[in-house]
Amino acid sequence: MDTTRMIKLAQQLVSINSESPPGREEDVAKYLREFMKNQGISCRSVGPSSRPNLLFSTHDGETGDLVLHGHMDTVPAGNIDQWSHDPFSGAIESGRLYGRGACDMKGPLATLAETLICYKEEKHKTPLLMLATSDEESGCSGAEEVAKSGILKGVTYGVCAEPTSLNVLVGEKGMLWTKILATGKSAHGSRPNEGINAIDLCMRATSLLLETEYASEPDDVMGEMTVNLGIMKGGVKINVVPSDCESHLDMRLVKGQTIEGIMGAMQQVLDDARLSDRVEIEYIHGKPAVITPRNSKIVERAVSSVESIVGLKSDMKAATYGTDCSVLQPKIGIINIICGPGSIEQAHQPNEFIEIEQMEHAVDVYLDIARQFVSEE
Repeated sequence: MDTTRMIKLAQQLVSINSESPPGREEDVAKYLREFMKNQGISCRSVGPSSRPNLLFSTHDGETGDLVLHGHMDTVPAGNIDQWSHDPFSGAIESGRLYGRGACDMKGPLATLAETLICYKEEKHKTPLLMLATSDEESGCSGAEEVAKSGILKGVTYGVCAEPTSLNVLVGEKGMLWTKILATGKSAHGSRPNEGINAIDLCMRATSLLLETEYASEPDDVMGEMTVNLGIMKGGVKINVVPSDCESHLDMRLVKGQTIEGIMGAMQQVLDDARLSDRVEIEYIHGKPAVITPRNSKIVERAVSSVESIVGLKSDMKAATYGTDCSVLQPKIGIINIICGPGSIEQAHQPNEFIEIEQMEHAVDVYLDIARQFVSEE
């Protein structure tokens, strides 16, 4: 492993702004592709040139059983005044790399690249793949492009390098985003009895939906469903009865729950409360929950590698957040685990950072996992 090479790559990736929205992965992809080309590693691109998805292979375009994957976009840096370092400087201090995307997930991407370089130098017969996607943060459309392309046909296993502090996760909760739209009747604020208050309607409907217990299957991997009221807005002026109001709900789904089933249950709540004539539920976005059996080959090998190299016994739970696994697993059939350097507590935060030592451990873990698949040659 060449730590200096890996850190320089991570710093350069952090320095290239790829905030999503609006989605600026093109320059990151260009740099990463050129960097890997200089290391003798081939690349194929899928999707639009402005938001490409890159598939690297240690064996000149050949595919194998295992793909390591991560994304090139980041969330916006937010208020720069809250950062102690320039979010695009890639500053290093006290063994940490700082910047937007340091742990989510340009630092992890650099560890994947270093893994492929080291693996290629070991001259194995079995190809090792690395996928770098666009638009993971805003809907996983890059992974959708990859799935449609068929470029990963025949690949059986995947390691998603999202930050888990190198704990092995065996799935992720599903996601359902909905908009609750209430339509009232405008009137002068001094005569509210002549109008129908949309904010009141929306508050009543939203409260009922938040209080509802949605059916699920008990599961020690996924845990319990969560619901968050993220947005509520309506009205135009203090002295006007509001005619429109909306709220946005973020639901994280667990075992036994489907998007269709939860949407149906939500509608039933409104029907039972006789709110359906003025309140409707609009689907925004959703992804299914995914889970990998704990006794699958990729789980057993990843857990073994992490324990032997880092000394960490993984709890093998599910991620509460979404990843590209929600597309690659159900739509291609790739059996995934999630395991990467950095803490998810740093993701999307000011002063985001990743420990350099953990990046080094990650390369050792990924190489060990890959070598276990080589033993089957």
